[in-house]
Amino acid sequence: MGTHHAADHSSEHESEPFFPAQSTVLDESALLQRIVKTYRIGQPESCRFLCRGAADVYRVVARGANYYLKIYRPPSPQAHAESEARFLARLSEAGLPVVRAVPRTDGTYACQVLASEGPRPILLFEEAPPPLPGELVVEQMTALGQTVARMHELADADSAPYDLPTFDLDTIEVERAQDIRQFASEDDAAFMTAVIDWMRPRLAEILREAPEWGICHGDLVLSNVRVGEEGVTLFDFGNITRTYRGLELAIVFWSLGHRYADQRAGCWKALLGGYESIRSLPDGMTERLPIFLILRELAFLGGNATSLPLRLGTEPFESSFMSDGFNRIRSTLKEAGVQDVG
Repeated sequence: MGTHHAADHSSEHESEPFFPAQSTVLDESALLQRIVKTYRIGQPESCRFLCRGAADVYRVVARGANYYLKIYRPPSPQAHAESEARFLARLSEAGLPVVRAVPRTDGTYACQVLASEGPRPILLFEEAPPPLPGELVVEQMTALGQTVARMHELADADSAPYDLPTFDLDTIEVERAQDIRQFASEDDAAFMTAVIDWMRPRLAEILREAPEWGICHGDLVLSNVRVGEEGVTLFDFGNITRTYRGLELAIVFWSLGHRYADQRAGCWKALLGGYESIRSLPDGMTERLPIFLILRELAFLGGNATSLPLRLGTEPFESSFMSDGFNRIRSTLKEAGVQDVG
C-alpha cells in the first residue's frame, strides 16, 4: 500500500509543469555546446559564468582570446539585441571605437533560448580594452565628448530600420511609476507626481527629431567607457534607445559626480567642448541639465523597483533606497533654484 501511494504521489508531480522562475542562470556546458559554437570564433574552449546584472555575463575562451556572452532578461526581445549589434557594426565600419558583437555562422548576431522565465536573447562580444585609469585628464574627456558626438552624427545619418525602444517621460509613467509607488512613501509618491507634472511641459519643448533626439548609448556611465590604443572606446550598449541627446550627456555628468566629484567641473567642461567641436550641443543643455538628471534618477529608481529585482544583481534593496533617491531629486531641484515643485 505504501509503495502504491508513493507511486501516485510521484506521478502527480511529474504531471505538473515546472514552477515559473523570475531569473535563472543558464548552464555553462549547454551554452558552450549549443550556443557558443554557432558564433564565428573558431573552436571554443570554455564558457564560464561571471556575473549578473542587466544581463547575465559569461566569459568565453576560443583560440586563446576572450569573448563575453551576454544573456538578456525578459521582456527584452531578440529584435532589440539584433538591432544593438547591427548598430555597433555600423559604428565600427565608420571608424568609431566600440566593442563589437561577434556574428554567428549564419550572418545574424542574436539568438534566443527559452528559459523558465521566458525567451532570453543572446549576443557574443569581443573583449573590451582596460577600464579608465584612476585619474581622468582633460584630453580623455575631450575625446569622450568627440566620440559621443560622432556616434550621434552617425546615428542621424543612418537610415537602417533598427528595432529599438524609446525612453521618455511616458516610459516612466507607463512602465515604472507604479513599481516606484509600491516602495515609496505616500509623500514621496505625491512628490513624484508633482515632479512629472513639472517636467512634462519642459520636455515637450524639445523636438523629437535630430539632432535633439535619436539613437543613444542609453547608459553612458564611465564604467561603460574604455581607454585603449585607439583612444576612448564605448562599451556595453545594452540600454541602447531612442531618447534625448541631452539626457545622454547628463548621464556622463551624473557619473562624474560619483567617482570624480572633485574633477567634475573641469571634466564636464572638457566633455562639452569635445562634443561641440564635432556638432552643436543640445539646445539649452545647461538649463535643462537638472531635468535630465531627474529623468535619469526616476529611471534608476524604477529599474530597481521592477518585479525582477535580480535583474540588477545581488545588491540589497534597503528600506531607505527610495527615500534617498527622492531626496537626490529634491537636492537637484534646490540647486537649480526650483522651489515650486511638490
